Amino acid sequence: MSEFTYAAPSTLLGQLQRGRGLGATGALSTPGAADLVYACVLTDSRWDRQTEERSAYLARLIHRLALPLEPIERFVLAYDGEDADRIEPALDVLAQLPLLGCHDVVPVLRRYAVHGRHWDTALASIAYSTAWDALPELWNGLDADVLAHRDDAELAKAAETLSEPWASWARTQPRVRSLLGEVGDTESQAPHRPAPPDLSGTGTADLLGVLRGNRLALQELGRRGDLVLLDLAEDATLRNAAGYAPGIARGLRHLGGAAVARARAWAGSSDDTLRRLAVTVLSEFGEPEDGPYLLDVLIKAIDEGEWCAAESPARGLGRLGAAGATGVLVHAWESTIHSYAREAFLEGLRGCAPVATADDFTEEGLDDCEPGVQNAACHHSPDTPSARARLAVLAADPLAGEVRETARRRLDCTTGPVHPVVRDAGADL
Repeated sequence: MSEFTYAAPSTLLGQLQRGRGLGATGALSTPGAADLVYACVLTDSRWDRQTEERSAYLARLIHRLALPLEPIERFVLAYDGEDADRIEPALDVLAQLPLLGCHDVVPVLRRYAVHGRHWDTALASIAYSTAWDALPELWNGLDADVLAHRDDAELAKAAETLSEPWASWARTQPRVRSLLGEVGDTESQAPHRPAPPDLSGTGTADLLGVLRGNRLALQELGRRGDLVLLDLAEDATLRNAAGYAPGIARGLRHLGGAAVARARAWAGSSDDTLRRLAVTVLSEFGEPEDGPYLLDVLIKAIDEGEWCAAESPARGLGRLGAAGATGVLVHAWESTIHSYAREAFLEGLRGCAPVATADDFTEEGLDDCEPGVQNAACHHSPDTPSARARLAVLAADPLAGEVRETARRRLDCTTGPVHPVVRDAGADL
């Protein structure tokens, strides 16, 4: 996880670094916010690069503030280091901007994708962000230019992921097709993975005989409601080196409420694996009496910065409607450096907090960096003029992906008129 040093969550910089909706709206009305936005583009503030999003969030801000692109372009073009991760976030942001009408960035993207030190990273950013038919001025002829400047070894290394743009270029470029064929031949030599067996007709005794290393057998026991699964969860010999028995957690979910009593016993265990299973079961199936335990788990996870571990108890507290958890969930929402976790915290707040408080955070979520948070916020947004206005913007946002359709459906359910949003000059998104 990132070792990045974050500004305080109460500051505009801290909110922008965390990708909060409050940071996005605050930047639009704060003098000097441009430098803070640039800082977030040029220095990756994601805690988990594999799950968190920032590029669309930052691209929207650049466009809405009408910021010059020169500082970002200069940074990308001047970078000569080996680590492409250093400039990937900036390339991702630049690749989003043409869809917002910033067509002056197209020549920069094309030039870097052909001649740049990390040209393959730029191609991946462009392919992820922009469709061929949406920006023909970016894509037309780019394949020929790239192929003319790269040897087969460079192309093969870039194309080995079998992702775009290489899959599409293979249809029109024999050289790429040949390179992808070689990669495909290598892939085809990998061991064939057989289809998982259907264990639904297997007797319980036989299932128990194939348990070791067989997650499907454990899941099948749960589907049958067989309480022997509770004993197996306690069997440390079934666990892998990481302390997990794959299939146990899903099997316990199939057991549902039948696992609650045992999970309460696990909650006080010295066995870390059993304590984690207890949180999972009690978050999903526990009763109001389990709220204090889940709140303690949530507080401990927040104090230790274990943001992934905070998600399950947050959802559980929301499901239980534990009003006493509101303050902790607000703190989690405001302070987390794992933006992906905010979806769970919003779910918790919607179940725990007073309606007005929950609605405030839901409306903020419409401007969040995470599509999951935005999507949930669209589903539950209050029927107010400000929320309707923001939904209308999202419904037309070319960077919003699946959130765009959710916003449209939510607008269809609202009762009041949609008023235009008054923005800064040049801010049309």
